[in-house]
Amino acid sequence: MRPLLAWGGEFLDNRAVLAEDGYLSTTRRGLCGPRLLRTTLAVLATSLVLLTPNTVGAAGRRAPVRMPDLIGRGRVDVYRIMRNNGLYFVTKGPGSNVDRWFDVTAQSPRPGVEIKWHGEATLTVTNVNPRAPRAVPRLIDLTHAEALLAMHRAQLYFDPVGPGSTNGAWRVVLAQSVAPGTKVAWHARITVRVAMSRPAPIKTVAPVATPPAVAAGGVVNGTGFKIGVATWYHYVPGRCATWYLPKGTTITIRDLSTGKAITCVVSDREPAGGNRVVDLSESQFVQLAPLWRGVISVKVTW
Repeated sequence: MRPLLAWGGEFLDNRAVLAEDGYLSTTRRGLCGPRLLRTTLAVLATSLVLLTPNTVGAAGRRAPVRMPDLIGRGRVDVYRIMRNNGLYFVTKGPGSNVDRWFDVTAQSPRPGVEIKWHGEATLTVTNVNPRAPRAVPRLIDLTHAEALLAMHRAQLYFDPVGPGSTNGAWRVVLAQSVAPGTKVAWHARITVRVAMSRPAPIKTVAPVATPPAVAAGGVVNGTGFKIGVATWYHYVPGRCATWYLPKGTTITIRDLSTGKAITCVVSDREPAGGNRVVDLSESQFVQLAPLWRGVISVKVTW
């Protein structure tokens, strides 16, 4: 017996009619030709309606979208963001002709500008590896906002230490652990010494040569002064340590090599011996010399 096909719970004597669930099925009973023809035409008409894209003419009804911020984005991110926003783009710049660029350096329209749906943007790109080592920017004397911007542009991070560092209230950078211009890895972290205010202007006099006795590891003593070396440690800004003066004494420390001078209040003790005459806080040492210097020749007066 010849197999028949079923659709909608009824039986059709035809081999090309779709079942209700989209699959062919067979049975043993059949229908007459005219009813089969009507049913077939109904199925075809329904299929045409279902297969017609519901987006026809939708482009004209789409509201404008805001141009996303693509600067600094990589190729994969750019394709994903523009596709999700229904936008197109063309590229120019190194690597654009062979689609071997790394990230976006400029864009038109600028971020936030309204652009029609399926509109086209122009992106300036670069083939410079964004994860290559980069130079540490100079952060000393920059404000909180300026330091954040400089490190964001360099794609680096920093950890602040000092007054206001725990709650983000600090105002200015006094020192940095890595010298400006030093090449570091992408997304590397450095430490910066911060403060709530800029230090007072440093007094400067003509530099003098380090006495031979100090260079040999000794100390030069005089009335109301000592000449030796100064170092630094993590301590309260504006405070320092000596082994020969009472606590509460205000002293002046002058860097012999530059003539710069600062003042501090003695509030701690350092071990006696050698040619060290004062231990400064980090925030005060950097007013005379970079922290990486470690020690400097100074004259302490009181």
